[in-house]
Amino acid sequence: MSMSEKAVQILSGLPHERAELLPALDELNAELGHLSPAAIAAVAQHFNLSPSQVFGAATFYSMWQVGDKLPPVVYLCEDGPCHAMGAADVRRTLERAGVEVRRTSCIGQCGCAPIVLTDDGVLYRHVTPPRVKGILEGQDPKPFSLKDEIIGIETDEARSLLRRVGKIDPQSLDDAVKSGAYVALKKALSMTPEEVIEEILNSGLQGRGGAGFPTGLKMRFTAGGAKTTGGVAYVVCNADESEPGTFKDRILIAGDPHQLLEAMAIAGHAIGAHEGYIYIRGEYVEEARLLQQAIEQAEQAGYLGHNILDSGFDFHIHLHRGAGAYICGEETALIESIEGKRGEPRLRPPYPTTNGVFAKATLVNNVETLWNVPGIIINGAAWYKEVGTEKSPGTKLYPISGHVKKTGCLEAPLGKYTLRQLIEGPAGGMRGEAQFKACHLGGAAGAIVGPEFLDVPLDFGSCMATGAMLGAGDILVLDAETCIVDYARAVAAFFRFESCGKCTPCRVGTERQLQILQDLVAGRGMSEQLEELIYWGEHMEDSSFCGLGQTAATAVMSALKLFREEFEAHAQGTCPVGVCIR
Repeated sequence: MSMSEKAVQILSGLPHERAELLPALDELNAELGHLSPAAIAAVAQHFNLSPSQVFGAATFYSMWQVGDKLPPVVYLCEDGPCHAMGAADVRRTLERAGVEVRRTSCIGQCGCAPIVLTDDGVLYRHVTPPRVKGILEGQDPKPFSLKDEIIGIETDEARSLLRRVGKIDPQSLDDAVKSGAYVALKKALSMTPEEVIEEILNSGLQGRGGAGFPTGLKMRFTAGGAKTTGGVAYVVCNADESEPGTFKDRILIAGDPHQLLEAMAIAGHAIGAHEGYIYIRGEYVEEARLLQQAIEQAEQAGYLGHNILDSGFDFHIHLHRGAGAYICGEETALIESIEGKRGEPRLRPPYPTTNGVFAKATLVNNVETLWNVPGIIINGAAWYKEVGTEKSPGTKLYPISGHVKKTGCLEAPLGKYTLRQLIEGPAGGMRGEAQFKACHLGGAAGAIVGPEFLDVPLDFGSCMATGAMLGAGDILVLDAETCIVDYARAVAAFFRFESCGKCTPCRVGTERQLQILQDLVAGRGMSEQLEELIYWGEHMEDSSFCGLGQTAATAVMSALKLFREEFEAHAQGTCPVGVCIR
């Protein structure tokens, strides 16, 4: 059977709507191992599109192999957390062994860095050069469980987001129900939509995806927007957790998928939506499987689907897998991807609350944000505000990686810890003799902060007052043996790779930023290039089309401000730490 015939056979059972284009490409890539010109042509015919339209969508996403099938390769993550933990040494060891090494963007295992992924899907954590031999010989990875990724829960169990993770079977609906799942949904369906929104609004819940926008206010805007779009609205869960340093949403989904479904159904009732989408990053294969299974279980039990719990309320959830594009974490790019297009951001306004999926009112929240909703509905807004700070209530998940003794996910009330207290307490202190140098706060798009930040409480308001952003809560600790210029280069490489190229400031700025940093770490930099870094950083921040470009230089700019002497030394051909320019 020819490649074209195989593609036609696979496509024969799939719908013809444009929104099904990306799922079809994903299935073809999985079945065939690549997307040949014949497969692209077959897809174009199936969806009544031009081959160039299909090719343009297919090549946008990094997880699909468009063209010839690749020979066996090994994938290595070299983004910030993996780079900080020695990914460069792992790469050199693999290459010396004659292995073709391909870059992969962050795959959400940052607490276990460095990460190696074989082309048959086997994941190796905490890889060091001595472990490479065993990987190449096909040795099984070391056993690993979700419990290994949880550093601690610094709050009472009743309010903990992680309370069921590692304690129930994530594949069992019975386990989830016995532990309290869907009780909040039953209560919410006895309330009016306005009452649900009011409870969330009064709780002070802020979005946990980075911006910290009031969740109840976004619900209210979306419910109002639905009135202008014929009463049609959607709930979208952004599970495209692609930010290097972030892995909290993966832990939640892997340990307790029904909590997310319950939260989405409550949100659907609140805004008048009858359909929802979970957009989950393509690298989260097992988590996607668990979610799909949970959706089917919930529908069979009457917690999702038609006439939920005999309430007259219908709500259906669709699982949409991404295929490797960090930009799809931006809500409008995510919406474009759901609609079967390249994941390029839209101009705002209009905002998704009035013009989202299929031009209808859409509520977009990330996993951790939605996870808080059932607890608020069951216990009330006042209960939720009992922990945290006045302006930042509730608990927060802090993914911790880098040069500390204990990496993983910590849950604690917002503002309970300063950075110093977190490092010396739950994180167990610095990993060796080297002292603290810096922290990359809030993910790749966040700022690098120095010792002066150690005593700042880790909540949205306190961090913002210093000029930094808590973001998704990521804490990447760097010790004094870290070359900050080389680390900044690794971050710049991530943004250069992930820029969608839609706007000139980001497309050119990320390229030039990386080129300059590569010159500096290679010993061929010049002092005037430091001013050029500032020029491009300011230009990207002021002029880029979306948040990716606007924050692509944040880490570099903050590092340059804090460690100017180290950058100047590199411009003179010297690395003070002795990591590069040897």
